[in-house]
Amino acid sequence: MRPLALSRLVIRLTPGQEWGALQAGWFCLPGSKLTWKSGQQDIRNVEYLDAFRDGMRQAGFQVEGDPDNLFEGPVSVSDYEVAGVVTNINVHACLSNTGSGADGVKGSITLDMEWQVYSTLRKAVIGKTKTEAVFEIKSTVAGGLDALMLGAFRANVKNLAADQGFRTMFADVPLAPGDRLKPSSQAPIPLIGAIAAGPRSIADAAASVVVIFAGNGLGSGFLVSSDGLLLTDQHVVGDSKYVKVRWPDGIEGLGEVIRTDKVRDVALLKTDPRGRKPLGLRRDPPQVGDAVFAIGAPLDAKFQSTVTRGVVSANRTFQGLGYLQSDANVQPGDSGGPLLDEKGAVVAITESGYSIGGAPEGINLFTPVGDALDFLGAQPR
Repeated sequence: MRPLALSRLVIRLTPGQEWGALQAGWFCLPGSKLTWKSGQQDIRNVEYLDAFRDGMRQAGFQVEGDPDNLFEGPVSVSDYEVAGVVTNINVHACLSNTGSGADGVKGSITLDMEWQVYSTLRKAVIGKTKTEAVFEIKSTVAGGLDALMLGAFRANVKNLAADQGFRTMFADVPLAPGDRLKPSSQAPIPLIGAIAAGPRSIADAAASVVVIFAGNGLGSGFLVSSDGLLLTDQHVVGDSKYVKVRWPDGIEGLGEVIRTDKVRDVALLKTDPRGRKPLGLRRDPPQVGDAVFAIGAPLDAKFQSTVTRGVVSANRTFQGLGYLQSDANVQPGDSGGPLLDEKGAVVAITESGYSIGGAPEGINLFTPVGDALDFLGAQPR
């Protein structure tokens, strides 16, 4: 079973919604009603992450993730990310001071949750499910309402792990060994000048690699036609229709997203090339051990045109999609940039890099450029 991680946990109640009642003191005298005030609220308590990991591992799942590092680093180390939403709370509790300054609690709670499963390779939500759990504390324990909430959350995790629909989401794609997902049929987009693009030095190739600004993030891209088509990752542009493009000489322009494919995580943009030359595109895959060069803007736009060198480490297939693996160092901001052979031809596009605790591991995945062209319907001319 492929590795998964809990990526986010939120409470999503309506402001003003009643979510329980409290009693107070050693004799549990009538207290007050609980009314939700804050709308959506993220839960970042590490105890919940520990509870999720423990519950899933006990059920046989492979669970990854650093509890102190939510959504940090260039890519999650997991193939799947799970997000949980608390949609309803109904608690009846008695709180009493334990004498140590902490509230003791006993009572019961019902917790309803919705769960989403996200594939980091497909860049899409692949399934949703719901759970409900009742948890009761009969004798007073320390921890206050948090003790009830955490217990109910653990019970929901147990129910989630036992949910057959949830378990089915993690089954390997039913493809024969070596089989790949096929691109859908669509109108071809010509890449004018791509065939004529000849060998060039790595330093010269960097002049055709841009920084792409979309929303609050940035990534990289590169010129693939003489009339201004840029190739990048879909996750770089997201849902944006227009993005800002910056060339290595500092000139900026507007880029229009003209086609994307979320499954293969690739996108085509149109911009003014300002006379620059497109990079050559190499469909035949390099051999394991061949030298390759990644160009991008790691971590910050001020590091635009950074070149790193590595070798092709392996050819991989995950969930029906092929990848080149390389130890060429990549960071957030490099996504969408080119991976070049020694003649300056693009062999792949930077997709993701594995890290543990924010530290790169030298295991980086790149989308073969031939796959990118096929899934976008782009044809070199």
